[in-house]
Amino acid sequence: MIYRITLIGLCLLMLAGCWSRRELDELLVVVGIGVDWEEGEYLVSFQTVNPSEISMQKSTSDRPPVTLFQGRGKSVFEAARSLTAEAPRKVYMGHLQLLILSETLAKKGINDVLDGMLRDNEARMDFHIEIARGMKAEKLLKLYTPLEKLPTHSMQRSLITSEKAWAPTVSVTLDEVMNRLSGEGFELALPGIQLIGDRALSESKTNIEKFQPPSRFRYMGIAAFKEDKMIGWLSEKESKGYTDITDNLTSTSIELACGDRKYTGIEVISSKSKLETKLRNGKPEIIVHILTEANIVDSPCMDVDVTDPATINRLQEETAQVLKSNAEAAVRRAKRMKSDILGFGNKFGKEHPGYWKQVEDSWNDQYFPLAKVEFDIELYIRKTGTTGKSTLKK
Repeated sequence: MIYRITLIGLCLLMLAGCWSRRELDELLVVVGIGVDWEEGEYLVSFQTVNPSEISMQKSTSDRPPVTLFQGRGKSVFEAARSLTAEAPRKVYMGHLQLLILSETLAKKGINDVLDGMLRDNEARMDFHIEIARGMKAEKLLKLYTPLEKLPTHSMQRSLITSEKAWAPTVSVTLDEVMNRLSGEGFELALPGIQLIGDRALSESKTNIEKFQPPSRFRYMGIAAFKEDKMIGWLSEKESKGYTDITDNLTSTSIELACGDRKYTGIEVISSKSKLETKLRNGKPEIIVHILTEANIVDSPCMDVDVTDPATINRLQEETAQVLKSNAEAAVRRAKRMKSDILGFGNKFGKEHPGYWKQVEDSWNDQYFPLAKVEFDIELYIRKTGTTGKSTLKK
């Protein structure tokens, strides 16, 4: 009898439903957040979805696919709560895709903003974080984008695609940011994004009524941090070196001069890097091992015979030299900023814990800038395409 009563009770509990459920028409689904710092206050912009405008059915109005709600406050939480004075529903963070921080805020410090995001039990840890380069974050959230109706979705997909195919870009999620900020021996680096073209038209629907939108977003450079404060930008060359050293390079293109305004095109198809640390007479040394595979994708020069093994060896050496030059530029920049964004200190902490305990407090300012860095780069060209010599006539 007791067994039957217990079984019935368990079945009734299973039929109780979701006690904390909320219907879609009661929520503002947030897909993007922009945080700016203005006049001693946070300006928080929530980009929320207009469900009827992004449904598969044909839209019946000229409303934009998203709506922007904004609030101000001395803390991010206060700014977020203040927007309820105009928002008709409660915000829901479960589908957040992108957090954009202004450059002004990044230079002030981002810990307070991230602390609030971490304490929100609705937000997941897999949304991406970016820096609005030289502009307000809210401007990017007001952009009309082609192909994708949701601007943040377009930016997120472009970021992921660019990271896989174009070396100067890296995608970073909240959990990766927290690992960097709370860990030892490495500093944070975040991708930069900005509007290009006619910014005045970015908020107009006419922006997407042309073959090439007058106003567009573009990922440009990587922002380097020291603790939680941004201290500078890496150039395109330095950004390429950063992604290679930190084992974030998947594919990219390299052009080797072979004539008057002609270049042999090399496509990197895979790249793996590994750090090796040594102590020589008590001084730190780092060897960066890079193993890269590539293909020849463009060979317009008549004197470049890709069927000749000697030519392949020469192209391998020249391409490896380009990778080395990029990596050296990244190291020089990081040392000048005294910010170990490359993670050399973290590797010393794992392989030489006794030494690391002695230097960790002054690693960035004293030991990292003086550390000797060497490169061991192996590059192999695997394919040359379906043709041999240039198809051009002499």
